[in-house]
Amino acid sequence: MSEIGEEGQERIRNSTVVILGLGALGSTVANILSRAGVGNLRLVDRDFVELSNLQRQGIYDEEDVKKNLPKAVAAKNHLAEINSEITYEALVMDVNPGNVEKIIRDATVVVDGLDNYYTRALVNQACVKLGIPWVHGACISTYGTVMTLIPGKTPCYECFVPGAGERTSPYTCDTVGVFGPVAFLVASWEASEALKIAAGNGDSVLGNLIWIDLWGNRVTPISINRNSDCPVCARREFPLLEKREPIMTSSVCGKNAVQVVPGLDKFDFDVRREVLSRTFPLEVNDYLLKFNAGDYEIVLFRDGRAMVFGTTDQNVAKSLYTRYIGG
Repeated sequence: MSEIGEEGQERIRNSTVVILGLGALGSTVANILSRAGVGNLRLVDRDFVELSNLQRQGIYDEEDVKKNLPKAVAAKNHLAEINSEITYEALVMDVNPGNVEKIIRDATVVVDGLDNYYTRALVNQACVKLGIPWVHGACISTYGTVMTLIPGKTPCYECFVPGAGERTSPYTCDTVGVFGPVAFLVASWEASEALKIAAGNGDSVLGNLIWIDLWGNRVTPISINRNSDCPVCARREFPLLEKREPIMTSSVCGKNAVQVVPGLDKFDFDVRREVLSRTFPLEVNDYLLKFNAGDYEIVLFRDGRAMVFGTTDQNVAKSLYTRYIGG
């Protein structure tokens, strides 16, 4: 392609793309960028592969489900069979104030495969602070949005979603579902934007927010203006990066579950496994363990995070975590 050329392809080969979230959007973006020859792909996801994912998450299979593989690990395994000449880094972790800057610091571009306002607002603050471009994408039901955000040139996420860090939405994977094709369309557009930046053609990226209604066959550009008094990109205030709590909780899109993230610098997974095995039958692999505590299923990851299934009450999840896993 003349739009990329040999020089552009060399830039792509030397680039580092960080994909945050490897669900419907991120897994497809990773697939496309691997085939395009992006030299370094950092794959970040907190979750593991489940059967319901396969409807819209195109690189996983039933064997990944049987093995309870984390999405980052399963994605790395499949992508390495597609293109073995590039470097993959699989990070099985939650993106939070304590690690987001470290995760993205050397990125050429960051790609959004996330599923909630708070984490996008957090990533926006980190990208603005570090001057790193990122590509926003989202989808729900038959709708999707795409926008490329370049610090200092375009509006930031806070400009068009004010107060994003405090927002929630009643529209979730559980309540309205996701039409598989819209996820692939949004992800393909995100991958295109990321490749433009990686190839050194940042002037060709989207200048507007793109709104997609795939069922209604409509694609609508929406002009977003920079807020001259934006607390993030104008005043350079980054409160989410500084807000750290002993235990953080968050709902998990598409699941009757809550994620619990302890504010620990060190976590001894093997000790917890040994202690829990005295009381519960465990399912264990190299990345996580599962056990049932009454009406709840608890999945504990090596970094100390847990997902508590069977509740959406964050206080219940936090209580179960401290009861069975400790601080």
